[in-house]
Amino acid sequence: MFRSFGARIFAGIFVVVFLIVIFRNEESAGTALLPYLPVLPSTGSSQPSSLLQAWIKDRSALSEKSWKNSVERRDQMAKQHPDNPQIPFFPTDFLKYPYTIWDFFPPTWTCPHDVQRVGRLGDGGKWVCGMNVYEKLPAPKAVAASTTQEAAITTAQEGLVMYSFGINGESSFEAEMLDRVPSARIWGYDFSVDAWGPQIAVKDRHRTFFKKVGLGKEDAHSSDPPFWTLPSLMKQNNHTYIDILKIDVEGSEYDALDTMMDAFDNMKTASGNSVLPIGQVMIELHLGDGVHLQDSSGGGSVNFGRFRKWWERLERMGMRPVWMEINLFAVTLGNTKSDPRCTEYVWVNAKDRRNVLWNL
Repeated sequence: MFRSFGARIFAGIFVVVFLIVIFRNEESAGTALLPYLPVLPSTGSSQPSSLLQAWIKDRSALSEKSWKNSVERRDQMAKQHPDNPQIPFFPTDFLKYPYTIWDFFPPTWTCPHDVQRVGRLGDGGKWVCGMNVYEKLPAPKAVAASTTQEAAITTAQEGLVMYSFGINGESSFEAEMLDRVPSARIWGYDFSVDAWGPQIAVKDRHRTFFKKVGLGKEDAHSSDPPFWTLPSLMKQNNHTYIDILKIDVEGSEYDALDTMMDAFDNMKTASGNSVLPIGQVMIELHLGDGVHLQDSSGGGSVNFGRFRKWWERLERMGMRPVWMEINLFAVTLGNTKSDPRCTEYVWVNAKDRRNVLWNL
């Protein structure tokens, strides 16, 4: 077949033309040659926003289906354990129970945007869903450049509103967010330090706001140290919405977010009915008797049943896990063996009508 030189030339030309036609059709259809590798529509000005919105809607629907499947499998796996709901966090019988608590709560909801590491690569850095979206947000009315830590703003809710709990002298995440997202403004809270870490550049300090208080289950403003609930801080700052919440409070996250959920459960807001007014959360979860967690206020009273109830309430109010990273410092630090009791999660609010990730 195709023994003559002319026939071979003709066959080669035919193949080239065929491939060109295929690639052009693929590009115009906005799909990939491999159906399981979708192509994200361009976010450039030439790309109709309606097409991008449709793509995000389709991807979100697929993610929701995947997440629901994982919830069903979570329930099935839990029911198979004889001690349910008091399942050990880290079972020692691998043949019977080949999992840990973290396997019950995998990040099965896929971020429809890019996922980038922001801040340092070690402890302190965070993964962010849709960093490219945040970078493109228009900056609010300019605030005069200042070397002061806090500058007055005309409208509290303008710009990308970020809250950061747990500073501990390391602010590489916040520093990079400020540098890359001109619209970002960050409110930080930590009772154990006096200010942000040194990583925040002088040119960006006017977009930061720091208060030396702790995040608590109840308001105790006169205590030493003082504690505030998240709803109270939002009210003080005249905020009705938080775009990004970063929280690392050494086990106090359970009670603190319970209070937040109590405040917005069965309440209709601009974000939806019984939906948390938070777009995205980067959180470190702490379990049992890990570092500084010996007492009940530090997560020592959290068991599997309590954790699952808390997690699934967050899911009902819109939160979906898109990323996780086990913090191995709880395992590697010290001379004795320890379980991986600290894990970083990223949640996005899939039900939130105000989330900029869904409204491009």
